[in-house]
Amino acid sequence: MRTGGWTRRVILFCWALFALGPVYWTLITAFKRQVDIYDGPRFIPFVDFKPTLQAWRTLFGDGGGGFLHMFWNSVMFATASSALSVLLGGFAAYGLARYRYSYGPMRNDDLSFLIVSQRIMPPIVSVLALYLIFINLRLLDNAAGMILAYTAMNLPLAVYLLRSFFEAIPVELEQAAALDGYPPWQRLARVVFPLAAPGLAAAFLLSFFFAWNDFLFSLILSFNKAQTLPLYITYLNTQSQPLWWQISAVGLVALIPPAIVTVVLDRFMARQVLIGGIR
Repeated sequence: MRTGGWTRRVILFCWALFALGPVYWTLITAFKRQVDIYDGPRFIPFVDFKPTLQAWRTLFGDGGGGFLHMFWNSVMFATASSALSVLLGGFAAYGLARYRYSYGPMRNDDLSFLIVSQRIMPPIVSVLALYLIFINLRLLDNAAGMILAYTAMNLPLAVYLLRSFFEAIPVELEQAAALDGYPPWQRLARVVFPLAAPGLAAAFLLSFFFAWNDFLFSLILSFNKAQTLPLYITYLNTQSQPLWWQISAVGLVALIPPAIVTVVLDRFMARQVLIGGIR
């Protein structure tokens, strides 16, 4: 047992080094000068090189080139679209879990597959049609348009994930709430959604990650006001000489919102579905 324990520790330590190595390299690169980056490998601050705040001053100063604007765009679009995806997807998934539908030969499972197939389809297939629609609706390069696009992208995934969580909640709990006098909306708000909190948190988290990391929709559907952080990183990388120190600084900042969302939602995802449901 002791040998097996040490073996696991060694494997986990090696994996941690493998996983955290690129993060450490990004961290020290964000504090390097140009000469320190191109003049051979330098790993240890104050030993191999003298740290500098040059990249950070450029990023948050006048030379940032709209960094803060694109950063807040990404935060706003990802958060709002994820919330809408979970809200609308929750109602749709609840309907598929609790009611039986019949549209010709299609039943609930067929409808569920039809919905999730919209997410399986590559976004490049629909983005050009979406571009033309946005032109006619005057949603191009618009915050509302980007939130709508990301919501449409993540809604099928939310429906697919949440349906199984709602099916795991016994319908007897809702019937007991109905006997206590709760109307349908309160049964959803006070019984069903709290018990499905792990699924709601997981759906929000995945939707946030997909929207946060999206490049294609931001590239096609925006050109100035509604551009997001991935476009800014691409802009830095397409210079005549890549600005690795600034790219590293932006990469570190880009890790912060997903990390915060993960930490906040982790306590919800750790719950079991029926905690507190049966008294």
